[in-house]
Amino acid sequence: MAQPQSPGQGADPKAGHDAARRRRTVWTVIVTLLVLLVLFYGARVAWLSMMATEGDVPPASAVPLPPGAEILGDSVGCGSGGCSVTFTVRPPAGQSPHALAEEMGATPQLAVPGNFFDPRTVWVSARPAGPVLNLVVDYWSTEWVP
Repeated sequence: MAQPQSPGQGADPKAGHDAARRRRTVWTVIVTLLVLLVLFYGARVAWLSMMATEGDVPPASAVPLPPGAEILGDSVGCGSGGCSVTFTVRPPAGQSPHALAEEMGATPQLAVPGNFFDPRTVWVSARPAGPVLNLVVDYWSTEWVP
C-alpha cells in the first residue's frame, strides 16, 4: 500500500520556479500595458491642449439637451476670440425656447465639464429666436460675470 505524499515530497522544484516566472511575466505585461495606456491618454490630453486651434468647435453630443429637444441645424462662425458652432434647437412640444434655455441652465451661460476622452470645458449660451433656441457652443469663452 502506497503512503500519501506530503505536498513538498516528490514535487518537481523546477515546476515551482516556472510558475513563479510565469506570474512575474504576467504581472510585468499587465503593468507595462497600464503604463502605456496612461502614457497614451496623457499624450492625447496634451495634444488636445497644445494643438488646439481657434477653429476647434465642440460636437453636438457635448450639448446636454433634454428629451424631446431636437437639433434642426448648425452653423460655424469664427471671430477674433475663436470659432463657435450655433445649434438651432426645436424645444420639446409645449415648451418655449426661453423655458428650454432656463431648464438647461444656459441663461446666461452654461459650463459643461469635459469628459474622459475630451477634458476641455464646453461653454453654451442660449439665444431664443422665435420658435427655436439658438445655442452658441465653444471651447474659448470665459465664465460670464454680471
